[in-house]
Amino acid sequence: MKRTNRIVNIMIAAMTVFIVVSVFFAIQGFSIIRKTTTASGQDFLLQSTEYVGKVIQLSMKNRHQALNYLAIDGNLKNSDDPATYLKNSASSLNTFFESLNNETDALFYIEPDGTPLYAFHWDAQEKQVTTADIQTIRPFISHDLSLKQLLDKPTAQNGDSYFIDKKAYVNFYQEIRTSAGTIDGYLILPLNLEAFYKNFLQDFELDYKGYPMIKDRSMTVVMHPVAQQVGLDIINGREELYPDFDYSDLKRLEKYQLSHDSGKLTYKSYWWDEDTPTEVLKISAFEWIDVGLAHWVVAINADYNERNDDIINFVIVLSFLLVLLLLLIIICSLFIHNFRKKETIEAENRQLIEKQKQQKMQHQLELELYQRNKMETVGLLTTSIVHDMNNFLTPIIGNTQLLLEEHGEDPVLKADLEEILHSAQKGKQLSSNVLRFSKPQKSVQEWIDISAAIGVATHLIGEIIPKKVQLTLSIQENLGTTKLEETDLQNLIYNLITNAYQATKENTTNQQEIYVTVSPASKELTEQLKKTSYQMNQMNRFVTLEISDNGPGIPTELQEKIFEPFFTTKSADEGTGLGLFAVTSIVAKYEWHLSLVSKEGQGTSFFITFPARSSE
Repeated sequence: MKRTNRIVNIMIAAMTVFIVVSVFFAIQGFSIIRKTTTASGQDFLLQSTEYVGKVIQLSMKNRHQALNYLAIDGNLKNSDDPATYLKNSASSLNTFFESLNNETDALFYIEPDGTPLYAFHWDAQEKQVTTADIQTIRPFISHDLSLKQLLDKPTAQNGDSYFIDKKAYVNFYQEIRTSAGTIDGYLILPLNLEAFYKNFLQDFELDYKGYPMIKDRSMTVVMHPVAQQVGLDIINGREELYPDFDYSDLKRLEKYQLSHDSGKLTYKSYWWDEDTPTEVLKISAFEWIDVGLAHWVVAINADYNERNDDIINFVIVLSFLLVLLLLLIIICSLFIHNFRKKETIEAENRQLIEKQKQQKMQHQLELELYQRNKMETVGLLTTSIVHDMNNFLTPIIGNTQLLLEEHGEDPVLKADLEEILHSAQKGKQLSSNVLRFSKPQKSVQEWIDISAAIGVATHLIGEIIPKKVQLTLSIQENLGTTKLEETDLQNLIYNLITNAYQATKENTTNQQEIYVTVSPASKELTEQLKKTSYQMNQMNRFVTLEISDNGPGIPTELQEKIFEPFFTTKSADEGTGLGLFAVTSIVAKYEWHLSLVSKEGQGTSFFITFPARSSE
């Protein structure tokens, strides 16, 4: 016992040291991994920012290139006549607007001094270009502060971004020259940056929550996944919407971005794409890019905590393991404390279980002995009764046969005598069947036609039951042959039909009905039976005998007891409880399959399935 306690104390001390060391290294590892993960996340964001910046620059260049192709392909010599221009260039205009994916719905032409000459409107639903009122394009000219710079520097592909009703635009320019080489005017294409963002940046995928956004020199949002944020200064504009928020880190971010061409940092902000923005710690990377005359900062923000979810999960798992170790220490201590007591209790339980097993075996032996003695008594009594019955029937059969020989010429008397003889022979046959369950007899099995044998047995038994009972037969022909004693089959059918008849006697309002159906067994049952024994596996055909009634049904709690010998729910005058026992004995003798389907109030069906072979 002392040695056991010493081992337990050593184990507890070792586990405690292990837990302390694990906690120390877990804290150190958490700090290192968190810093490493944050740095790698910022590097990834910076790479993504550079990629997004190149995508924006290339996409903007492609749009200017499309405008350039339009200027080359379009018939602009009649630039002062928009109807003629539209007529000559309708196909080119349609192709041009469709290629821009709804990023613009206007295109206009201005003279070298900036005076608007004419405009075109694109109907995206109708996919048609029409001329537009010149007044509709004036906002695109008046808000574009870089237009004057364009006139001074006509080589720029686009101007700076501007806002109309909180929507961001950028104008693309394409100069049109005369055949003499002088500037005839400019094609102006106002691009909707919100539509551009949805086409190229809205579905930009990160492995965690975050999104790209674009701001101009004044730190005003140009492109953002939330339309409400476009046109807002990241500090002053947001303070008007959310005056209670903390913008100290955003001011630090603004100052840092204005003083660096690119970079990465961590700061506190809010997720502006939520209905109610929640404060969050973000990691961010940014880069300034030039697109024509526009100077934008491209930034991608991500959730700091989500980036560190793996670390948090690691800490949770580690904490769980440490708690588990503490629980193990406690459990070990309790185990040692209660070990002796548990051994004593288990020993007592084993003795009680063993005693219960012996009592149960003794009770089972007593029941078997009682049942054996009862069956022996029944066998002796049955043998005596059947012997006396045969003695009574023998002279009846003999004298009836003599009378048939003497009065064969009298047809009426002959028919009566034949009926007496048939009944006496049937009674002797039934008494012989009873002897099968009282003493052993020599078994003689023959291959018999299934359909014919069941039909004959059912017909004979049908004559015994009252005529008021409707007995319906449905026996399929040519089902093959099976090897058995025909008297066993007759005894089985007799007991099942008798049982069905007695069950239907309780019907007071409905016609008493009994159905006998013989048909091939189902494919599922055939496969099941072939797996049960070697004998069944050699057979390829099985036949099912179904005997049903429209009686009251058998309660569920009694369905397992009805096959026991002497069990009956009838009075002493109506049954002995041996009928269904005889059925199960015959089924067991031939290793057939017996099943029962019965519901209270819906009748009962017995199914006997046995092997068969083709009669051909």
